[in-house]
Amino acid sequence: MPKSKIIFRIALFALPVVVFLFNAIPVFAFQGVERREVELFFDRDYDISIGNGGIFIDDSKYRGTLVLRSEKFPEDRPGSWHKFTQRILDFQIYREDGKPFLWMYGIVRVYFNLDKIQYDKWKDEEANMSIWYFDHLAGGWRKCLTRWQPQAGNPYGRLWCVADRYTRYGLAWTQPTMLMKMIKLGTVTVTPTP
Repeated sequence: MPKSKIIFRIALFALPVVVFLFNAIPVFAFQGVERREVELFFDRDYDISIGNGGIFIDDSKYRGTLVLRSEKFPEDRPGSWHKFTQRILDFQIYREDGKPFLWMYGIVRVYFNLDKIQYDKWKDEEANMSIWYFDHLAGGWRKCLTRWQPQAGNPYGRLWCVADRYTRYGLAWTQPTMLMKMIKLGTVTVTPTP
């Protein structure tokens, strides 16, 4: 058999394998949990990120180690009310003796950089796009008071909120509830409770 036919057959077999690997490797890399550890010192600013999300500490009141993890929302919950658009961030800060801090000190902000689709969801009031945190005591996801800010190099900016607990934070939008629709139509008014 001529040498050119052998090379052609090898290339013909190798091409699908190479295409599969280039497509599969990024998917498998995205599935796992990513983790970063950063040593913290007093009176310094920190911007610790994984992907498009991160933690910003302004004028640190900590001395210890921040552990930031990001993970994908579990796929076994396709009917979830929250539609997470980025990986979920979970963080904890440990003292120098290895014990976790129980309370937040100073200003710690969780942020997510936006792309066009996420920015459009943020602008759409019915989408209820916000940063959500997992409340271990009450169970379930609660909305964090979310703000938008411009960001150099990103025309869509970022969303951020002040973290008041060590838990998981995620960027998600929700399907409008019946109550939200009724408030918007003016058939129901929301009165503050004492």
